[in-house]
Amino acid sequence: PPSFLACAADTYLASSVLNVCVLNSQPSSPVISEVKPQAIIMVVVAPYFAMLPLLVAIFVRYKIIIPPTKWCKETKGGLLGEEYIQSKQDAFKYASKAVEEGYSIWDEPSTNWETMHKDGDKLHVESRRITEGPFATSGILVTRATGTIIGADADEIYDHFITPEGLLLLDPTMDVEEAARYIERYTKDKKTYVDVHKSFNAMPPGVTDRYHLVLNGYYTKERYFFCKSIVHDSIPGASPYFEFANETSSTNPIQDEHGVRAVNTFHFHIQPTQDKKGVVVRMINYVDFQVGSTMMNWLISKAFFPGVYERIEAMFGGASEN
Repeated sequence: PPSFLACAADTYLASSVLNVCVLNSQPSSPVISEVKPQAIIMVVVAPYFAMLPLLVAIFVRYKIIIPPTKWCKETKGGLLGEEYIQSKQDAFKYASKAVEEGYSIWDEPSTNWETMHKDGDKLHVESRRITEGPFATSGILVTRATGTIIGADADEIYDHFITPEGLLLLDPTMDVEEAARYIERYTKDKKTYVDVHKSFNAMPPGVTDRYHLVLNGYYTKERYFFCKSIVHDSIPGASPYFEFANETSSTNPIQDEHGVRAVNTFHFHIQPTQDKKGVVVRMINYVDFQVGSTMMNWLISKAFFPGVYERIEAMFGGASEN
């Protein structure tokens, strides 16, 4: 209907899906049929960022099933789940696990990953399945990306990226003022600190609002940033994937008074190239927005990272390889 198309064009929806970090779902939908629309979808999604709100809204409203069930069938691995953060000690213990997770995922051999996008030596995006741990039932892939940007400075990009304005590189439509707010901050030293952050994601009419509660980690000496969903008393409850110690099984509602609780993992690391003529930017992304695995796998594995790298290159890329 025209009214639905109008609200689908609302850029808040693009923000909700693509801002997987600070403004940043239920297990996968059943398989109805296996089709191969990859080429058609990419023609629409890749060149036209503005089409993403419409695609997301259509998936949510009409539950379109185009499951990429054959992707990454021979891959396996885990992903660190939510933990209950009650103190500074808890926060940095979890942060250490998160940083270890990021480096470990980047170190996994490519034989355990499937290429989703490759642009020569400029950008390589790979995904694999989650077969262990709390997210194994989600059906959503974890995706990693490595890209080279010539003429850029690692410190300049990192220092900008960890600011609220810098996170516009992930999503140009995000609310910078909202991104600057945090619930609690713990500092380890001048180079290391973490924030507990709650983000709210407005949805179009007919689609319940989403939100996340995350721990953002800033390891500035290493030029490392991570953002992972946690459990914290500022907003009681958790995602469906978390079980409290006094419960025999998870009874966490998908939806509460704040909206639908989403889950995400995001890692960012940058370092100079060996010849010092540019930088290597590495990222990892997992998002469960409680809209089924089909949509999330298409958007995150195929559409998300190329746009992020293009924005970083447009802002910081410089001279050629002379």
